[in-house]
Amino acid sequence: MTLAFSLQNITYSYAKDVPVLQDMTLEIPEGSRTVILGANGTGKSTLLFIMDGLVFPNAGTMHVFGMPLSELTLNDRSFSADFRKKVALVFSNPDVQLFSATVWDEIAFGPLQLGVTPAEIHDIVEKQLESLRITELRDRAPHTLSDGQKKKVAIASSLAMDPEVLLMDEPTNGLDPRTQVWLIEFLHDLHKTGKTIIAATHDLSIAADIAERAVVLSENHAVAADGAFSDIITNDELLLRVNLIHEHAHYHGNTTHVHRHGHFGHIHSNGGIMHDKHKHHSHSHEQEQNHSIDNLQKLQVMLEHWIEHDDSHIESYRDWAEKASAAGEEEVAKEIHLAIDNNEAAKSHLKRAKAILAAKLILKK
Repeated sequence: MTLAFSLQNITYSYAKDVPVLQDMTLEIPEGSRTVILGANGTGKSTLLFIMDGLVFPNAGTMHVFGMPLSELTLNDRSFSADFRKKVALVFSNPDVQLFSATVWDEIAFGPLQLGVTPAEIHDIVEKQLESLRITELRDRAPHTLSDGQKKKVAIASSLAMDPEVLLMDEPTNGLDPRTQVWLIEFLHDLHKTGKTIIAATHDLSIAADIAERAVVLSENHAVAADGAFSDIITNDELLLRVNLIHEHAHYHGNTTHVHRHGHFGHIHSNGGIMHDKHKHHSHSHEQEQNHSIDNLQKLQVMLEHWIEHDDSHIESYRDWAEKASAAGEEEVAKEIHLAIDNNEAAKSHLKRAKAILAAKLILKK
């Protein structure tokens, strides 16, 4: 197994006695897809900055593709040029990254700094404009673009040198649902070409779409868990401990209801008796919840069938979207409706609905 990154006992502090990362050891295989999960302030962005050679650890060592990465090695022009060609970072806020007069200049900037010939630069920029479907933006000033357009330009400029590793900080930050689906599809296509994808996020609802592996950072700035995303998302206690989900209680009479919230919504995690005064009858909240869960479990099977067989069942989509909405799963219902409206991206919407629903059903246990 070839490693893209190997971090050994990395420690970093912005100020004395204020740690951002503590004794972190991590290996990222070449060609893998990894998501760095953690609540705000756990050091996710700093970890990406270190991996991109923008800041350097106070202690520990790091290797990239088997070569030591440090302030000293980056002072070597040959090593630095090779590293910058291989590793690229897309910032959470594109406004931090974009500064050129036009989109064309923005994409051309990196290759220009690395001594690429004008003819090659022209071909590179045209390829990225076409690949990101932003050809019509070539002469626009980046600061005049929408958030989604800025994100695409930032990605295009990062990919201009065809890097082997793409680092992304909060990749869906500020994006509308349709652009989020586009980005997830784009990352999948990049991975198919052999790229190593490393994304940092606190949003569990999109993590499964980005990567198979999850590295979880704790609020004491250390690695709390490292493993398959499917294993991480099923570990309620871990997610509660690292503040990726949380609980609060509310009361119906003498009955306490506990909600578990994540960045994809919340659920009732226990039952109880509740009186429905609007319909002038009482009912079992627990029975109603069980019925909703049963419908959602059936929907999970339907989503798997639709994705696997790549069929269009518009009427079934609408029916199950209504059931999802009735069960309080508006995000799932929205993705199914988007699958109806956008046939070309239907499978991506269904996969996102499946990922959100899987996470919600785990929390309903």
